[in-house]
Amino acid sequence: MGRGLLPESPAMYACDLHRFFDDKIAAVRAATADAAPPLFTRAPTGCSMSAFHTVSIADVTTAIHKLPDKHAVRQ
Repeated sequence: MGRGLLPESPAMYACDLHRFFDDKIAAVRAATADAAPPLFTRAPTGCSMSAFHTVSIADVTTAIHKLPDKHAVRQ
């Protein structure tokens, strides 16, 4: 998010971002192609998710702004 920081290159376009994530997903799929399928278990009877509540866009924005700025340095 880099609040106030400029990206390394101002010439990043939506298609570049799309290609990055397409390539990332393809790599993950290739790396896990031979993995066994996941095993799922049923939730216990009477289990509910009553502790969750709706959050607003403002809640999410506030939480993101509280995160520290971090980035990976390319070498």
